[in-house]
Amino acid sequence: MTHGQPDSLTIEDGAPREEASPGTSPTDEQRVTWLELFFDLIFVVAFDQLAKRLGDTPSGANVGIFLLLFTAVWWAWAGNTTFAARYGNDRRVYRWGSLLQLVTLGIIALTERGDLDQTGQAFALAYGANRLILVGMYLVTLRRDPDTAVFARPTAAGYGLGALLWLGSALLGGTAQLVTWCVALAVDLLTPLVIRERQGAALPHQEHLPERVGLLQIIALGGVVNEVVTGGRQRDLTWDSLGAALFAIVAAVALWRLYFDQARALPVALAHRVGRVGAFLAWLYGHLPFTVSVVMLGVGLGHGIGDTEPDHDAVNRALVAWPLTGALLTLALLRWNARRLTAHRTRFDRSLLALSLGAMAAGGLAFSGLGTLALHAAVAAMTLALALIVATDPLTRRLGQIEERLGASGSPI
Repeated sequence: MTHGQPDSLTIEDGAPREEASPGTSPTDEQRVTWLELFFDLIFVVAFDQLAKRLGDTPSGANVGIFLLLFTAVWWAWAGNTTFAARYGNDRRVYRWGSLLQLVTLGIIALTERGDLDQTGQAFALAYGANRLILVGMYLVTLRRDPDTAVFARPTAAGYGLGALLWLGSALLGGTAQLVTWCVALAVDLLTPLVIRERQGAALPHQEHLPERVGLLQIIALGGVVNEVVTGGRQRDLTWDSLGAALFAIVAAVALWRLYFDQARALPVALAHRVGRVGAFLAWLYGHLPFTVSVVMLGVGLGHGIGDTEPDHDAVNRALVAWPLTGALLTLALLRWNARRLTAHRTRFDRSLLALSLGAMAAGGLAFSGLGTLALHAAVAAMTLALALIVATDPLTRRLGQIEERLGASGSPI
C-alpha cells in the first residue's frame, strides 16, 4: 500500500464495539511460524492434485466434484488458520493439533485425484479425522480457558457434527456419499454464520489472519506458473507457445498486484474496532471463490499451451474465461466490502467499476473464438490494465491509509 498522511475518510461507527478475544490481542504481534508455513505448503500439493484432476477430464460432472473437493480442502485450511489467529499459534494445543492435521492432509492430497469409487472412503476418513482434530483443539482450549466457552463450545458442536457426517460417509458410496459430503460441508460452512453473534468473543488477530490468507493466495498464484510450465512440456517450444506462456505469467503477476493492492486487513481490523463481524465473515468466505478461480485459471492457461487438439479450444477458452471472471468479480466484491465500511460510501470508485467491467469482458472471452496465443494476450492485457487502474486510484491509497491507522496500536480512528 502507498503510505501517506491520513486523509479525510473516516470509519462509519454504527455498531457496538466488541471486546478483544480471550486468546489473542488485536494489537499484540503474532507472526507466522515455521509450522504454519509448513502447514500452508502442504496445500501446494493439494491444489496441484486438484488441478490435475480437473485438467484430466474437464466435464461438467468433474467440475462439480472438483468444486466440492476444493471447498472441503480450503475449509480444512481455514479451520486451522482461524484457530491460530483466534487463540495463538504458540500454544501446545495448536502445535500438536497442526502436526496431526498435517498427517491427515497428506492422505487427503493423496486421494484427491483418484476415482472416488476407489478413494472416496479414504478421503472421507482422512477428512473426518482432520475435522475431529480441530474439534479436539477447541475442546482443549475450552477446558483450559472457560472464558472461551461463548464461541468455542458451539463451534466444537457444529464442527463435531460435520466430522461425524464425514466419517459416516465412509460407509456409503456413489451418489449417497457425495450427497453426505455436501451436507457435512454445509454444516461446517454454516456453523460460523449461525453463531455470528458470538464471533465477537473470539475475533482473529487482525494482522496474523490476513497474512496467512495472503500466503495462500501466493500459493494459488504460484500454481498458475506451475501449470504453465507443465503445459509447455507437453509440446515443442515454439515462438507461439513461448509467447502464450509469457502472457500467462504476466497475467498471474497482474492478479498478484490486483489482490495485494487491496486494503486486505481492513474488514478484520474493523471487526475488532467497531464490531463489524458480518463484513469480516464476508471477507473470509469471499476468499474461497477467489482461490478456486485462480487455481482453475491456471489449469485453463496450462492446458491451452500444452493442448494441440483444435476441438479442445472451446473447453480451454472456457477454463480461462470463466475462472478469470470469477477472480475479477470476487476482487470487486472484496473491494466493495472494504469500502462500504467507510463513511464516504458514495465516493466514486473507478477501481470497483473497472473490476466489474473487466469481469464482464472476461466472460465474453469464452465466446470469442480466439486461439491460445491471442486469448492469453487478451488476458494479460486486461489484467495489466486493471492492475494499473487499481494501483493509481486515489481511493486505493486512502483505504490503505485507514488500514494502517487501524493497525497502529492506540491510533485514533
